[in-house]
Amino acid sequence: MRLFQRKDRTEEQRLAIAEFWRWWESARGDLDKAIRAGAPQPFVGVISEHVNAIHRELEWELTPGLAAHHGLIVTAAGRPELRATAARWLAAAPAPDETWEYHSVRRADPTVFESVIAFGDIKLEVDKVRYAFTVDDDRGHVDVMCYHPSFADVPEDLQAQVTYLTLDWLLGEDRVEIWVGPIHWSAAAPAVPKTPEELRGAVDALAERGDRWAVMEGTGKDGLHRTALVNLPLRSARWPRFDTHLAVALPYRGDDEHKLPSDGSMQGMEAFEDALEQAVGGDGAVVAHETGGMLRTIHVYVDAHTGARARVEAALPGWTEGKAKLSATYDPGFERVGHLAG
Repeated sequence: MRLFQRKDRTEEQRLAIAEFWRWWESARGDLDKAIRAGAPQPFVGVISEHVNAIHRELEWELTPGLAAHHGLIVTAAGRPELRATAARWLAAAPAPDETWEYHSVRRADPTVFESVIAFGDIKLEVDKVRYAFTVDDDRGHVDVMCYHPSFADVPEDLQAQVTYLTLDWLLGEDRVEIWVGPIHWSAAAPAVPKTPEELRGAVDALAERGDRWAVMEGTGKDGLHRTALVNLPLRSARWPRFDTHLAVALPYRGDDEHKLPSDGSMQGMEAFEDALEQAVGGDGAVVAHETGGMLRTIHVYVDAHTGARARVEAALPGWTEGKAKLSATYDPGFERVGHLAG
Protein backbone atom coordinates (compact mmCIF):
# COMPACT_ATOMS: atom_id res chain seq x y z
CA MET A 1 0.00 0.00 0.00
CA ARG A 2 2.86 2.37 0.83
CA LEU A 3 4.23 2.07 -2.72
CA PHE A 4 0.98 3.28 -4.23
CA GLN A 5 0.79 6.17 -1.79
CA ARG A 6 4.25 7.28 -2.88
CA LYS A 7 3.32 7.05 -6.56
CA ASP A 8 0.15 9.07 -5.88
CA ARG A 9 2.16 11.73 -4.03
CA THR A 10 4.65 11.90 -6.90
CA GLU A 11 1.85 12.67 -9.34
CA GLU A 12 0.31 15.23 -6.97
CA GLN A 13 3.66 16.97 -6.69
CA ARG A 14 4.18 17.01 -10.44
CA LEU A 15 0.74 18.56 -10.95
CA ALA A 16 1.32 21.11 -8.16
CA ILE A 17 4.60 22.22 -9.75
CA ALA A 18 2.90 22.57 -13.14
CA GLU A 19 0.08 24.54 -11.56
CA PHE A 20 2.55 26.85 -9.82
CA TRP A 21 4.16 27.82 -13.12
CA ARG A 22 0.77 28.24 -14.85
CA TRP A 23 -0.25 30.65 -12.11
CA TRP A 24 3.14 32.36 -12.21
CA GLU A 25 2.81 33.20 -15.90
CA SER A 26 -0.30 35.27 -15.16
CA ALA A 27 0.99 36.80 -11.89
CA ARG A 28 4.63 37.64 -12.56
CA GLY A 29 3.94 40.98 -14.25
CA ASP A 30 1.68 42.23 -11.47
CA LEU A 31 4.15 41.07 -8.82
CA ASP A 32 6.96 42.94 -10.59
CA LYS A 33 4.88 46.14 -10.48
CA ALA A 34 4.00 45.58 -6.81
CA ILE A 35 7.66 45.12 -5.83
CA ARG A 36 8.69 48.26 -7.72
CA ALA A 37 5.91 50.12 -5.88
CA GLY A 38 7.13 48.74 -2.55
CA ALA A 39 3.89 46.86 -1.91
CA PRO A 40 4.31 43.10 -2.55
CA GLN A 41 2.41 42.07 0.61
CA PRO A 42 -0.85 41.12 -1.20
CA PHE A 43 1.06 38.37 -3.02
CA VAL A 44 2.52 36.70 0.07
CA GLY A 45 -0.51 34.56 0.81
CA VAL A 46 -1.06 33.32 -2.72
CA ILE A 47 2.63 32.49 -3.24
CA SER A 48 2.61 30.55 0.03
CA GLU A 49 -0.53 28.70 -1.05
CA HIS A 50 1.05 27.55 -4.32
CA VAL A 51 4.37 26.59 -2.70
CA ASN A 52 2.59 24.71 0.10
CA ALA A 53 0.65 22.75 -2.51
CA ILE A 54 4.00 21.36 -3.72
CA HIS A 55 5.17 20.62 -0.16
CA ARG A 56 4.23 22.34 3.08
CA GLU A 57 7.80 22.44 4.38
CA LEU A 58 9.34 24.20 1.39
CA GLU A 59 10.37 27.80 2.06
CA TRP A 60 10.30 30.71 -0.38
CA GLU A 61 11.47 34.30 -0.62
CA LEU A 62 11.71 37.21 -3.01
CA THR A 63 15.13 38.83 -3.38
CA PRO A 64 16.93 41.24 -5.68
CA GLY A 65 18.23 39.30 -8.68
CA LEU A 66 21.81 38.74 -9.69
CA ALA A 67 21.26 39.22 -13.44
CA ALA A 68 17.58 40.21 -13.29
CA HIS A 69 15.58 42.79 -11.35
CA HIS A 70 14.06 40.18 -9.00
CA GLY A 71 14.79 36.67 -7.81
CA LEU A 72 12.32 34.04 -6.67
CA ILE A 73 13.72 31.32 -4.41
CA VAL A 74 11.95 28.11 -3.41
CA THR A 75 14.26 26.10 -1.18
CA ALA A 76 14.46 22.93 0.87
CA ALA A 77 16.20 25.04 3.54
CA GLY A 78 18.73 22.32 4.24
CA ARG A 79 16.25 19.42 4.43
CA PRO A 80 17.69 16.59 2.30
CA GLU A 81 14.27 15.01 1.79
CA LEU A 82 13.03 18.18 0.05
CA ARG A 83 16.03 18.98 -2.16
CA ALA A 84 14.74 16.94 -5.08
CA THR A 85 11.36 18.65 -4.87
CA ALA A 86 12.94 22.11 -4.96
CA ALA A 87 15.20 21.02 -7.82
CA ARG A 88 12.21 19.76 -9.83
CA TRP A 89 10.40 23.04 -9.20
CA LEU A 90 13.42 24.87 -10.61
CA ALA A 91 13.77 22.50 -13.57
CA ALA A 92 10.20 23.40 -14.62
CA ALA A 93 10.80 27.16 -14.36
CA PRO A 94 10.67 29.42 -17.41
CA ALA A 95 13.92 30.80 -18.76
CA PRO A 96 15.20 33.76 -16.70
CA ASP A 97 14.86 37.19 -18.27
CA GLU A 98 15.70 40.76 -17.34
CA THR A 99 12.84 40.88 -14.83
CA TRP A 100 12.91 37.48 -13.10
CA GLU A 101 15.41 34.75 -12.22
CA TYR A 102 14.81 31.59 -10.20
CA HIS A 103 16.80 29.63 -7.61
CA SER A 104 16.30 26.51 -5.48
CA VAL A 105 18.88 27.49 -2.83
CA ARG A 106 19.46 30.66 -0.86
CA ARG A 107 22.26 32.70 -2.37
CA ALA A 108 25.16 34.29 -0.58
CA ASP A 109 24.59 37.86 0.64
CA PRO A 110 27.84 39.16 2.20
CA THR A 111 26.30 42.65 2.59
CA VAL A 112 24.52 41.31 5.70
CA PHE A 113 27.91 41.42 7.45
CA GLU A 114 27.58 45.21 7.43
CA SER A 115 24.32 45.11 9.42
CA VAL A 116 22.92 44.52 12.89
CA ILE A 117 20.49 41.63 13.31
CA ALA A 118 17.93 41.35 16.08
CA PHE A 119 16.56 38.28 17.86
CA GLY A 120 13.89 39.70 20.12
CA ASP A 121 15.70 42.04 22.48
CA ILE A 122 19.12 40.70 21.50
CA LYS A 123 21.05 42.60 18.84
CA LEU A 124 24.26 41.40 17.22
CA GLU A 125 26.66 43.34 15.02
CA VAL A 126 27.34 40.86 12.26
CA ASP A 127 30.70 42.40 11.32
CA LYS A 128 32.11 41.08 14.60
CA VAL A 129 31.64 37.44 13.57
CA ARG A 130 34.92 35.53 13.32
CA TYR A 131 35.77 31.94 12.47
CA ALA A 132 38.36 29.28 13.03
CA PHE A 133 38.59 26.74 10.24
CA THR A 134 40.65 23.86 8.91
CA VAL A 135 40.76 22.70 5.30
CA ASP A 136 40.51 18.91 5.16
CA ASP A 137 41.97 18.07 1.74
CA ASP A 138 41.50 14.32 2.17
CA ARG A 139 37.74 14.62 2.69
CA GLY A 140 37.25 17.69 0.51
CA HIS A 141 35.62 19.99 3.05
CA VAL A 142 36.32 22.82 5.51
CA ASP A 143 35.71 22.30 9.25
CA VAL A 144 34.35 25.53 10.79
CA MET A 145 33.93 27.06 14.23
CA CYS A 146 32.00 30.34 14.59
CA TYR A 147 32.60 32.97 17.28
CA HIS A 148 30.95 36.27 18.20
CA PRO A 149 31.75 38.35 21.32
CA SER A 150 28.06 38.27 22.29
CA PHE A 151 27.98 34.47 22.38
CA ALA A 152 29.07 34.66 26.02
CA ASP A 153 25.73 36.29 26.88
CA VAL A 154 23.24 34.40 24.67
CA PRO A 155 21.82 30.86 24.85
CA GLU A 156 23.51 28.13 22.85
CA ASP A 157 20.56 27.63 20.48
CA LEU A 158 20.92 31.26 19.41
CA GLN A 159 24.66 30.77 18.95
CA ALA A 160 23.85 27.87 16.61
CA GLN A 161 21.26 29.91 14.74
CA VAL A 162 23.69 32.78 14.19
CA THR A 163 26.38 30.34 13.06
CA TYR A 164 24.22 28.71 10.38
CA LEU A 165 22.71 32.00 9.22
CA THR A 166 26.06 33.71 8.80
CA LEU A 167 27.50 30.75 6.90
CA ASP A 168 24.55 30.82 4.49
CA TRP A 169 24.93 34.58 4.05
CA LEU A 170 28.65 34.26 3.50
CA LEU A 171 28.78 31.24 1.18
CA GLY A 172 25.28 30.49 -0.05
CA GLU A 173 23.19 27.53 1.02
CA ASP A 174 24.56 25.07 -1.53
CA ARG A 175 28.24 25.80 -0.85
CA VAL A 176 27.70 25.32 2.88
CA GLU A 177 26.07 21.94 2.32
CA ILE A 178 28.67 20.74 -0.20
CA TRP A 179 31.99 22.15 1.01
CA VAL A 180 31.59 22.76 4.76
CA GLY A 181 32.19 19.81 7.09
CA PRO A 182 31.60 19.77 10.86
CA ILE A 183 30.19 23.08 12.12
CA HIS A 184 30.70 24.29 15.69
CA TRP A 185 30.30 27.52 17.66
CA SER A 186 31.98 28.85 20.76
CA ALA A 187 31.74 31.66 23.29
CA ALA A 188 35.53 31.59 23.54
CA ALA A 189 37.50 33.48 20.92
CA PRO A 190 39.68 31.30 18.66
CA ALA A 191 43.43 31.56 19.10
CA VAL A 192 43.80 32.86 15.54
CA PRO A 193 40.43 34.38 14.53
CA LYS A 194 39.76 34.52 10.79
CA THR A 195 37.52 36.98 9.00
CA PRO A 196 34.51 35.95 6.93
CA GLU A 197 36.46 36.91 3.81
CA GLU A 198 39.25 34.50 4.75
CA LEU A 199 36.78 31.66 5.24
CA ARG A 200 35.08 32.42 1.93
CA GLY A 201 38.47 32.40 0.21
CA ALA A 202 39.30 28.97 1.63
CA VAL A 203 35.97 27.51 0.51
CA ASP A 204 36.28 29.13 -2.94
CA ALA A 205 39.75 27.63 -3.37
CA LEU A 206 38.49 24.17 -2.43
CA ALA A 207 35.48 24.44 -4.73
CA GLU A 208 37.62 25.63 -7.63
CA ARG A 209 39.65 22.43 -7.38
CA GLY A 210 36.38 20.59 -7.87
CA ASP A 211 35.43 17.06 -7.00
CA ARG A 212 37.89 14.18 -7.04
CA TRP A 213 37.82 10.41 -6.99
CA ALA A 214 39.52 9.04 -3.89
CA VAL A 215 40.66 5.48 -3.23
CA MET A 216 39.86 4.04 0.20
CA GLU A 217 41.09 0.74 1.65
CA GLY A 218 40.22 -1.29 4.69
CA THR A 219 39.33 -4.68 6.09
CA GLY A 220 35.83 -6.11 6.31
CA LYS A 221 34.29 -8.04 9.23
CA ASP A 222 35.36 -11.22 7.46
CA GLY A 223 38.99 -10.10 7.62
CA LEU A 224 39.21 -9.71 3.84
CA HIS A 225 40.67 -6.68 2.11
CA ARG A 226 38.20 -4.09 0.79
CA THR A 227 38.71 -1.19 -1.60
CA ALA A 228 36.42 1.68 -2.54
CA LEU A 229 36.49 4.45 -5.13
CA VAL A 230 34.48 7.49 -4.02
CA ASN A 231 33.55 10.78 -5.66
CA LEU A 232 34.31 13.42 -3.00
CA PRO A 233 32.79 15.43 -1.49
CA LEU A 234 30.08 12.78 -1.25
CA ARG A 235 27.26 15.15 -0.32
CA SER A 236 23.65 14.84 -1.46
CA ALA A 237 23.52 18.60 -2.14
CA ARG A 238 25.81 18.04 -5.15
CA TRP A 239 23.05 15.99 -6.79
CA PRO A 240 19.86 17.52 -5.36
CA ARG A 241 17.47 15.81 -7.80
CA PHE A 242 18.79 12.29 -7.19
CA ASP A 243 16.84 10.95 -4.23
CA THR A 244 16.92 7.17 -4.77
CA HIS A 245 19.88 4.91 -4.05
CA LEU A 246 20.48 1.94 -6.34
CA ALA A 247 22.96 -0.66 -5.07
CA VAL A 248 24.11 -2.74 -8.03
CA ALA A 249 25.82 -5.92 -6.81
CA LEU A 250 28.19 -7.68 -9.22
CA PRO A 251 29.65 -11.08 -8.25
CA TYR A 252 32.97 -11.73 -10.00
CA ARG A 253 34.78 -14.96 -10.79
CA GLY A 254 38.41 -13.90 -11.03
CA ASP A 255 40.16 -13.41 -7.69
CA ASP A 256 43.51 -13.53 -5.94
CA GLU A 257 44.32 -14.79 -2.46
CA HIS A 258 42.55 -11.71 -1.04
CA LYS A 259 39.38 -12.45 -3.05
CA LEU A 260 39.84 -9.26 -5.08
CA PRO A 261 39.12 -9.23 -8.83
CA SER A 262 41.64 -10.28 -11.44
CA ASP A 263 42.66 -7.91 -14.21
CA GLY A 264 40.08 -9.40 -16.54
CA SER A 265 37.24 -9.03 -14.06
CA MET A 266 38.38 -5.50 -13.23
CA GLN A 267 38.19 -4.49 -16.88
CA GLY A 268 34.75 -6.01 -17.19
CA MET A 269 33.48 -4.13 -14.13
CA GLU A 270 34.87 -0.84 -15.42
CA ALA A 271 33.10 -1.36 -18.75
CA PHE A 272 29.85 -2.27 -16.97
CA GLU A 273 30.07 0.82 -14.78
CA ASP A 274 30.55 2.95 -17.89
CA ALA A 275 27.41 1.34 -19.32
CA LEU A 276 25.46 2.23 -16.17
CA GLU A 277 26.57 5.86 -16.42
CA GLN A 278 25.33 5.96 -20.00
CA ALA A 279 22.06 4.32 -18.97
CA VAL A 280 21.21 6.89 -16.29
CA GLY A 281 22.43 9.83 -18.38
CA GLY A 282 21.39 13.13 -16.85
CA ASP A 283 18.91 11.46 -14.51
CA GLY A 284 21.48 9.88 -12.18
CA ALA A 285 25.10 9.50 -11.19
CA VAL A 286 27.51 6.76 -10.18
CA VAL A 287 29.01 8.13 -6.96
CA ALA A 288 31.11 5.24 -5.60
CA HIS A 289 31.87 1.56 -5.73
CA GLU A 290 33.10 -0.95 -3.16
CA THR A 291 34.97 -4.15 -3.96
CA GLY A 292 35.93 -7.21 -1.93
CA GLY A 293 34.90 -10.70 -0.92
CA MET A 294 34.03 -11.66 -4.52
CA LEU A 295 31.50 -8.82 -4.87
CA ARG A 296 31.53 -5.29 -6.22
CA THR A 297 28.73 -2.93 -5.18
CA ILE A 298 28.21 0.08 -7.42
CA HIS A 299 26.39 2.98 -5.75
CA VAL A 300 24.11 4.88 -8.12
CA TYR A 301 21.72 7.70 -7.25
CA VAL A 302 18.81 8.53 -9.57
CA ASP A 303 15.80 10.80 -9.84
CA ALA A 304 12.80 8.68 -8.85
CA HIS A 305 10.54 10.73 -11.13
CA THR A 306 12.36 9.47 -14.24
CA GLY A 307 12.96 6.14 -15.94
CA ALA A 308 16.56 5.91 -14.72
CA ARG A 309 15.92 2.99 -12.37
CA ALA A 310 14.26 1.00 -15.14
CA ARG A 311 17.19 1.67 -17.44
CA VAL A 312 19.62 0.40 -14.81
CA GLU A 313 17.53 -2.73 -14.35
CA ALA A 314 17.55 -3.27 -18.11
CA ALA A 315 21.35 -3.11 -18.11
CA LEU A 316 21.83 -5.85 -15.48
CA PRO A 317 21.82 -8.82 -17.89
CA GLY A 318 24.92 -7.31 -19.48
CA TRP A 319 27.00 -8.58 -16.55
CA THR A 320 28.32 -12.04 -17.45
CA GLU A 321 30.30 -13.24 -14.38
CA GLY A 322 27.25 -14.03 -12.31
CA LYS A 323 23.78 -12.66 -11.66
CA ALA A 324 23.79 -8.90 -11.11
CA LYS A 325 21.30 -7.76 -8.50
CA LEU A 326 19.79 -4.38 -7.71
CA SER A 327 18.24 -3.01 -4.53
CA ALA A 328 16.58 0.40 -4.44
CA THR A 329 16.08 2.66 -1.41
CA TYR A 330 14.61 6.12 -1.10
CA ASP A 331 17.63 7.97 0.33
CA PRO A 332 17.69 11.74 -0.28
CA GLY A 333 20.27 12.27 2.46
CA PHE A 334 22.77 9.77 0.96
CA GLU A 335 22.73 7.75 4.19
CA ARG A 336 23.47 4.55 2.27
CA VAL A 337 26.92 5.87 1.42
CA GLY A 338 27.53 7.72 4.66
CA HIS A 339 30.32 5.32 5.61
CA LEU A 340 32.21 6.45 2.50
CA ALA A 341 31.69 10.21 2.89
CA GLY A 342 34.64 10.71 5.24
